Amino acid sequence: MTPEDDIRARTLQLVGAYRTLMAEGRWDAWIDLWCEDGVLEFPFAPAGRRPTYRGRRDILDYMKAASGKIAIDAVARARIFPMQDPTVAVAEFAIKGRALSTGAPYDQRYVVFFETRDGKLAHYREYWNPLVSMAAFGEGWATAFGAPQ
Repeated sequence: MTPEDDIRARTLQLVGAYRTLMAEGRWDAWIDLWCEDGVLEFPFAPAGRRPTYRGRRDILDYMKAASGKIAIDAVARARIFPMQDPTVAVAEFAIKGRALSTGAPYDQRYVVFFETRDGKLAHYREYWNPLVSMAAFGEGWATAFGAPQ
């Protein structure tokens, strides 16, 4: 195994741990996967939603506030793609669920970029359809996953 293969394997292992700990709501262990100066980014966040969280404390506060808003009934798709750069992986997810506050369907698709540094998550960039959130959460969509911008 080359040093590049070893880095790629650790990147993919980190992605797996990220998914497992997030699904289990084990936030203290989950945040340990992050670099101290990590960045959580939502490039398609609509007006009224904060697009970027910086540093472990900011990221953890957001995730704790955002958790428990959706009931996930099924993961319809989960694919992980290792990249040429061994410190990067891309994931494609599709979930079927519902917004707990309204009962409305929350069937969402995501494309996520995981960028690592020294075996920790340095930059997480998530692309999702904000229209799904708006439809599922109604007037409360802007605050459904934490504080607005």
